Amino acid sequence: MTARDKGVLNKVNVLLRKFRRLDARYKALGLPLKRIESFQDIPVSRRDDMVAFVQAHALKGAFNITATSGSSAARLLIAHSRKSHAAHLRRLAMIYQSIGLTTQDLCLNLCSYSLNSGGRLMEAAFKSAGIGVIPLGELQGPDKVAEAVSLIRHLRPTVINSYTNQLYPLFRALGKGHGVRACIVNGEPLYPFFKEQIEVMSGVRIYNHYGAMEFSGFAIVQKPDDAYMRVFDGGLYLEVRGDDGRIARTGRGALLVTDLDNDIMPFIRYELGDRVELVRRKGILFLKVLGRLADSILLNGEVYSCRDIVGLFQAALGHPDFFLLVEKDAVTYQDRIMLNVLSENEGLWQKVQLFLRDQSALAGMTRFKLYRGEMPRTSTGKFRHLVDGRAQMMGESVARPALPLV
Repeated sequence: MTARDKGVLNKVNVLLRKFRRLDARYKALGLPLKRIESFQDIPVSRRDDMVAFVQAHALKGAFNITATSGSSAARLLIAHSRKSHAAHLRRLAMIYQSIGLTTQDLCLNLCSYSLNSGGRLMEAAFKSAGIGVIPLGELQGPDKVAEAVSLIRHLRPTVINSYTNQLYPLFRALGKGHGVRACIVNGEPLYPFFKEQIEVMSGVRIYNHYGAMEFSGFAIVQKPDDAYMRVFDGGLYLEVRGDDGRIARTGRGALLVTDLDNDIMPFIRYELGDRVELVRRKGILFLKVLGRLADSILLNGEVYSCRDIVGLFQAALGHPDFFLLVEKDAVTYQDRIMLNVLSENEGLWQKVQLFLRDQSALAGMTRFKLYRGEMPRTSTGKFRHLVDGRAQMMGESVARPALPLV
């Protein structure tokens, strides 16, 4: 057993003893665990387990409280200990330094500063790395975009920390010649076609950054054209549960994350909800996001990734001002798509049809509407390019966009 594995076991044993009396799933474990292979005996935790834990126990001793966005379900309140919060800051600082940011850089932070956001944490991490920060917050509406453009032109930041959906309207207004050399993208990674388009129109290098509100960031691309991100796992222990149910340190499958420093909430073997591939390059761990575990859509009898379907429409339209409303046909049980585009161009549907006619997955499965209004968003301001209405058929409630469709 390596020194790192021994350290992991020691920390996990401390956590298991603390949560043993609060969580019945841990009572059957023979403590202390003495072999790293004993991880296989620890049950996997999921979002519902964390929600139940918060509802059943007071989060005593919490240093920082945040929340998930609730874009797929009800928000999950999350408590971090002082130690885990400090680990988050260290990881983020290392992530920013790994892509070449130095004390000579100035960052325009366009991430939300609300409760369920990482904006404040990321600002603190930039500062701890010696990088100055302009704390503007998320861009919602043309006035905020105009304010960001003015700040860039007058204060000359060299890096932008942003959500995926904010870059297109910003650089459409800004153009080139602005002094920004890099953009860190949080949330959903940019689709390759759209990423290349923004890099051409802006002249900046885009770095996809991966993380979650439960653990903050822990991976970022080192080269903008690389599909894999380098993992910074200080304070974390990562595993992959393969499609065959086997659990390993590398491979493809559901990502399991253990927070070794948080003794406020039992994030022990927590299933984050993403399907990933973990690989080692010269001893360094890299991660590729393959999609959400629930990210699937049934079209013409075949299962596809929702992310890939959204990417096809992104390439067809060339801009992000659209969303797909997915509903299930009550007779055939096939999924059907309503493409809603923010545009006044009546001839746009013909353009989209020409692009999609060779896409067998979408043949006959897509309808089209122009709409006026705002894009549907999560509570942190990210665009929702796919609104899933299929849950209603199963007797479940689902939030629908309150948008004027025409």
